[in-house]
Amino acid sequence: MKIICPICNLEMQKDEKRYFCPNNHSFDIAKEGYVNLAMQKTDDTGDTKEAMLARRAFLEKDYYAFLKNAINDYISTFNVERLTDLACGEGYYTKDLRAPYKIGVDLSKKGLKLAAKKDRSTTYILASIFHTPIESFSQDMILTCFAPVAEKEIVRLLKDDAYFLLIRPASHHMFELKQAIYDIPYLNDEKILEIEGLKLVEEKNIEDHVTLNKDDMMNLFMMTPYFYKTSLKDKSKLDSIDTLDITFAFHMSLYQKNKQI
Repeated sequence: MKIICPICNLEMQKDEKRYFCPNNHSFDIAKEGYVNLAMQKTDDTGDTKEAMLARRAFLEKDYYAFLKNAINDYISTFNVERLTDLACGEGYYTKDLRAPYKIGVDLSKKGLKLAAKKDRSTTYILASIFHTPIESFSQDMILTCFAPVAEKEIVRLLKDDAYFLLIRPASHHMFELKQAIYDIPYLNDEKILEIEGLKLVEEKNIEDHVTLNKDDMMNLFMMTPYFYKTSLKDKSKLDSIDTLDITFAFHMSLYQKNKQI
């Protein structure tokens, strides 16, 4: 897959230490293995260190392995060879996706350091998902999990008839946690996103039910946006809970790019 120079838009080559283009623009590969192609300051981008460590501790328990398996089912069904994960974070999903050629893009330096250290099967790029240094019309599949949708960029990157897979929380994802915290818990929105240039070909929900111990429950809470939006009074409600039976539910939307005439 061709990586494009973010300065002059020419194809770049790679050696052991850097990416470089014919105009001698050069970008060093970090010791962890990712390359910084962002044309903006990134040091403060992404989650806090505490949230990142909580997510890492939680995801390492593989409670979301069933979601990875569902994504790989799509990859196998459509014989996906070239895949880009937009907003890949620490690479929890990316590293186990069974596509021969993978790119992970994120603007969090902290996340990509963790991702690249563990996964040498993926090219990790520090860049905005809304302006990626990747060749147009080159990808068999784009994946976005729990992140904003870069609609124009997705359409640009996909080959004709290729696929975009969007993963979002289903309506009742983690509802039991909300019940434990809030006086009036709410369901997540499952409104279908319409994307110009793509057609929705399939949508489905998948779910699993597990029992979390206190440590895993708190790590889950800390890695969600709820943690920062919840009052100290409501947060304290979890102090008396030792285990929590919880539902993990995800909404999967599969889109296909319209063939260009």
